Order: sequence, then structure tokens, then C-alpha cells
Amino acid sequence: MPTIGSILSNATTGLRAQQAALAVVSHNIANAAAEGYARQRVVLSSNPALQSAEGVYGTGARIADVEQVRDALLDGAFRAESANAEEHRARADLLGRIETVLGEPSDQALSGVLDRFLSAWSDLAGDPTSGVMRAVVRQRGQGLVDKMRTLATDLDAVRQDVEVRVTQGMDRVNALTEAIARLNREVVSVESAGTTAGDLRDARARALDELATLIPVCGNERANGSVGVEFSGYNIVDGAYSSPLEVVQDGDRWRLRVEGRASFLSEEGGRIGGMLEVLNSDLPDAVASLDELAAALVEEVNRVHQGGVGPSGETGVPFFSESGTTAWSMSLSPAVRDSAEAVVAGSGDSGGNYRAGANDVALGIASLRDGILPDLGGNPGEHLRGLVSRIGIAVRSSQDAAEVHRTLADQADVRRLSLSSVSVDEELVRLIQYQSAYRAAAQVVRAADEMLRSLLAV
Repeated sequence: MPTIGSILSNATTGLRAQQAALAVVSHNIANAAAEGYARQRVVLSSNPALQSAEGVYGTGARIADVEQVRDALLDGAFRAESANAEEHRARADLLGRIETVLGEPSDQALSGVLDRFLSAWSDLAGDPTSGVMRAVVRQRGQGLVDKMRTLATDLDAVRQDVEVRVTQGMDRVNALTEAIARLNREVVSVESAGTTAGDLRDARARALDELATLIPVCGNERANGSVGVEFSGYNIVDGAYSSPLEVVQDGDRWRLRVEGRASFLSEEGGRIGGMLEVLNSDLPDAVASLDELAAALVEEVNRVHQGGVGPSGETGVPFFSESGTTAWSMSLSPAVRDSAEAVVAGSGDSGGNYRAGANDVALGIASLRDGILPDLGGNPGEHLRGLVSRIGIAVRSSQDAAEVHRTLADQADVRRLSLSSVSVDEELVRLIQYQSAYRAAAQVVRAADEMLRSLLAV
């Protein structure tokens, strides 16, 4: 039969249980605005019953656990979409920088500089004996060379910046995987006693959220409370241990692999994947297109120019240096650089002598504006517009994809927040509920105390 002592004991457990529940409510309210915090919920359970001849009597309540309200599937959906969104956003941002470097369309961009260069040849064709026109042609040629080199230098600066960003990103990846492995150890240690380490799990979830923006990862919770983190089919976090990643140059490509392993990871994505796409594909394509344009201009301009005779009677003089066939190495030939008189306007007579009024060379070079350059498969303007168009389409495509995946990530985040975020109104309702239960348990203690006093007074 229950005694006054057992009544007091039951009431005491009730006081402790409601006090613990109130502490959890206050913790939730305090962290209502904390990023990545998942609300916690008290799990109350009855103590083992006491069986006697008169019947089975309860022995009060206890806190079975303080569990997190979190859905692993919603977390996974959010992280997958975040990785996709960050990949396309990073690529769009870097492609935008390439677009800014090219600066098309603009009078100061390469198309404007090239047009002025070819127009100078048209002007020279109108006055082939003018030394001033020859000087203008040389000046415009130097301007074209300088613009090509500036573009090559600026694109190389973008490449170096992307390489630094990728390296820094990998350092952050490794720091996050180490943190997740450390938190795994702490979670397992705390939860070995049968309780849930809510705050530690929140810290681990925040690290996983950030990691997913850098590389596409999949987190799988183990029975002991730790999580395994998989990337490209490899467990980069396995319980208490993490495997650092590195980015290395493999030929002309930058690739990812686990430190100490020879094979490369096949999957790329996230912000690092977007940067690698620019580094391995978009930037080389832009540089190659400029180099193709530079090589074609050097070859065609020199071919026409070397067929003429200059005022000094020299023939076979190249306008551009034949050794500089890339955007960065393109330069005027030593003869043209030293003297504008080396600029040729027309071909010689039947004896190979200079003809003062000849302008066929100047006309031939000016016609390259609309002519088909064999190495380009079109005219220089079309080739340049093709490059600018490809980058512009890629920027728009990446921006659209980033917007789509960011919307999906936001929707997934809303769904998981609706489940795990703290509602202050709901917590206040629970506060009143637990407060009332605490007050009722206190009344039981007071009643048992009065019963005991009455007994002692007899």
C-alpha cells in the first residue's frame, strides 16, 4: 500500500521532471534566433511500477531523454540543393569576371581596338604614300598587341585567383571534416549513457550544412550516433576519423583526390566544383579563343604584308613578329617597331621595285574585317563575337540554374525549419503547461506534509 513517503517521492519526481522540462523550454526560447538550432523536446516516462498485494502503484516520473526534433531526409534534401546552387553560383560569378575582362561590346574592348586597326589600313589605302598614315597603322597595331596582352594577363590573373580560392576551399573542407569527426567522438561519448546530445548534434549539422555548399556530400547516421560523410563514393568522415582531401594538377586539369591515394575522385560539385569547371574548361576556352585569333591575325596580316614592297624597297617584311602567335606573346616585328617606313601599303612593280601609289596590300589587310580566315573558319569579328556569346550564354545559364536550385534549397529549408525551428508561441504554451504541472506537484507535497503533521499530532 502506498505510504506518505511514497506520495512525497512521487511528487518529488514530478517536481524534478517539470523543472527539467521548464529548463528545456527556456533553452529553446533562448536559442529561438540561433542559426541551425533544432528545438529540443523532453521525453517523460513513468518510473517502474511498484507491485503489492493491494495492487500496482506508480512510482512517479522521470526524464527518459531530451531529444532533438530533426528530420535527416529534409537535411539531406537541403544539402543536395545547396551544393547544386553553390556550384552554379560560383561558376556564374567567375564567368562574369571573364565577361568583365573582355568588356564587350565597347570601343575600348578588343573588338573596337581590332576595328580601329583594320580601319587604319583602309585609311592608308586612301593615301598610300603618307608617312603619317603609316605611323597611325603602326600605332594601331601596337594598340592591338597591347590589348591582346592585357586580356591575356587579366585572364591569367583570374586563373591565379581561382586557384587560390580552390585551395582555400579545400582547406575549409578539411577543417570541417575534422570538426565533424571530433563532434562524432563527443556525441558518441555523451550518448553512450542513453541521452541525446542535442547541442553537439546541432554543431555537427551546421558543419555538414557548410560542407555541403563546398562539395556535394551525403551524411548517414550510424547506430551509435556518429555520422559517416560520403563524397564521390568515398567516406571522407568515418566515425571518429576523417580523410583530408587535396586538389592537384593532373596535366592541364585540376582534380580532387584523398591525400595519400593515387586515384582521383570522379565527382565534382558544390562551390569547389563550380570553380574547377571554370578553371578546367571556361578559362582555357577563353584563352584558346584569343590565342587562335592572335595566331590567325599574325599569319594573315604577315602573309599579305610580306608580299608588298615598302618605301625603302624592302620586301618580305612581316608586320607582326612571327614568333609571337599567342595573345600574350603577340608583338610587332622588329622592323615595324623600329620604323613606320617598314609598313607596306602596296606591291612592287614587275621588277619588284616600290610603287608609290600602290595600295593593294593595305586593301588586302583591311579586307580581313569581312574575309574568311582559314584558321578561324570565319572573320575575326565573328570569332570574337562567338567567344563573347559563349561566355554570355554560360553566365545566363549558370545564373538560371543557381536560381532554380537556390529556390529548391530554400523550400527544403522552409520544410525542415517548420519541423525543427523554435516557435516561441508554442514554447510559451508548453511553459504554462509545465508550470501548472509543477504547481500541482508542489500542492501534492504540501498535502502529504499536512497529512504527516496530522499523523504526528495524534
